[in-house]
Amino acid sequence: MELEFRKLRRQDAYEFVKWGRHEDPRFYQYNFPYTKKEEFDVWYYSKQKLLSKKVYGLFLEDYPLGFITLKNINWFSKRAELGVAVDPNHISEGFGTELIKRFLDYVFSHFPIDTMQLRVAHFNQRAQKSYEKIGFKFVKQIVEPFEEQSFRTMIIERYPEQFDLIGDLLFTTFYVMEIKKEDWNT
Repeated sequence: MELEFRKLRRQDAYEFVKWGRHEDPRFYQYNFPYTKKEEFDVWYYSKQKLLSKKVYGLFLEDYPLGFITLKNINWFSKRAELGVAVDPNHISEGFGTELIKRFLDYVFSHFPIDTMQLRVAHFNQRAQKSYEKIGFKFVKQIVEPFEEQSFRTMIIERYPEQFDLIGDLLFTTFYVMEIKKEDWNT
């Protein structure tokens, strides 16, 4: 089984229609709602910004197992943030961890980035363990609006201890984690 890490191409995005679906409403934002080529094109171009955003993938025989976005790049402070998504059919198989490791190898050797950050929801313990195993360290805890607002009623009813509904917005706690280039070793 040969895995390939590379920049995501537009035609790769069309494969996301084959991805599984998250059943937990807290992860619905990772379900691709698109079925038309044009919709995937819009998504793809939203992820590719010349100076501030780039997207890469981990592939098995040209099938995208996951993608990772380099975003919020600050060239002056040499910091950036990553966001990661893995096909729900392949969660807990180690592909997310492998994707992040290859991504960090690539970014730290090809970009003038010294610190990589991420945000993880406090309830996503599976992801937290993966990030810690890679070498990410806890920086701070923040409360922010949750990404998935479309299903806020369902989410707050099922998980009232994990969320707050303030006005019409659903809030939750996120952990900010980071890894420094000097601490990264594979």
